[in-house]
Amino acid sequence: MLEINQLHVRFRHVHALRGVTLTAARDEVLVLIGPNGAGKSTVLNTVAGLYKPDIGSVRMDGKELGCKPPSDVVRAGVTLVPQGRRLFGSMTVRENLELGAYTKNEPADIDKKIKQWSDFFPEIGQRLNVRASLLSGGQQQIVAIIRGLMSEPRMLMMDEPSIGLAPIIVKRIAEEIRRLNRKSGIGIVLVEQNVEFALMVADRVAILSQGQVVHISSPDALRNPSLLANYFFGSSID
Repeated sequence: MLEINQLHVRFRHVHALRGVTLTAARDEVLVLIGPNGAGKSTVLNTVAGLYKPDIGSVRMDGKELGCKPPSDVVRAGVTLVPQGRRLFGSMTVRENLELGAYTKNEPADIDKKIKQWSDFFPEIGQRLNVRASLLSGGQQQIVAIIRGLMSEPRMLMMDEPSIGLAPIIVKRIAEEIRRLNRKSGIGIVLVEQNVEFALMVADRVAILSQGQVVHISSPDALRNPSLLANYFFGSSID
């Protein structure tokens, strides 16, 4: 289980996170939503070791992560799939996946992981020797997810996996994320601006506003437009 407790993060005069407390189990998809500047991506980046918390703790299966460098966070079982996919377009799919296995020392281990996830995502397995730039947006997003899986995480974080994708592809990515969580037992925490996608993929949804968690519920409880408008814009819709 990932445990975030009373997390405070400041950037000079900006108090980005104000006592964020969240838990995420390995059998669920937890989605963070909220207006721009709410602190959603800051939560992921802090857990990943890219930012250091001023106050608070981050633990994975009881192990403290809060002040560890990103490489140690990955080795502890938590991996971040960054926003925008960030693949190397001139490199093949296989080469991009190998970059995600930097915690592995044996080539045989890397090949084993590539085969495992190629079998799980056969559409990508058929394109291992294709340059990443030639893939569709949806295929590139799946490659980015597999690259994150190459380090054998117990908790996979994703920052806006639906960004830049057509609506029909967004639905497919949501289905693949749900399937990944259910079949692999890997917990998933993701940040989303696309509320429809968030409600489609989530087991639980946490709403952030001004660096604080202001609401946690099931996705069904958030299908009320007035409730969402209140949290996002501070007003209701009649």
